[in-house]
Amino acid sequence: MNTLEKLELLSENCSDRTELDRIIGQLLNIILTRHRQKLTIYDQDIKKFEQTYQLDSNQFIQQFEAGILGDEMDFFEWFSLCELRQDILVKIGKLEEIIL
Repeated sequence: MNTLEKLELLSENCSDRTELDRIIGQLLNIILTRHRQKLTIYDQDIKKFEQTYQLDSNQFIQQFEAGILGDEMDFFEWFSLCELRQDILVKIGKLEEIIL
């Protein structure tokens, strides 16, 4: 049974829409909490790179995309972390709009 089928089954078997909304809200809160935890880890890792290279991430991204910095593995990892951070911020924003 796939996820959509499970959600349909839940909807069919939960006659009280308020209860169903509460259950879904709790699940979304769990996901939001996990995303915030990931964001904290990303922020910590990014801060280490910023301190190591004495460079703000926004400046780093501009220089990296312009090809100024070179091909160090650290730069690819830092860039990936910045992209992951941006992605998780979008997800957090969407969840907060619905939950809060």
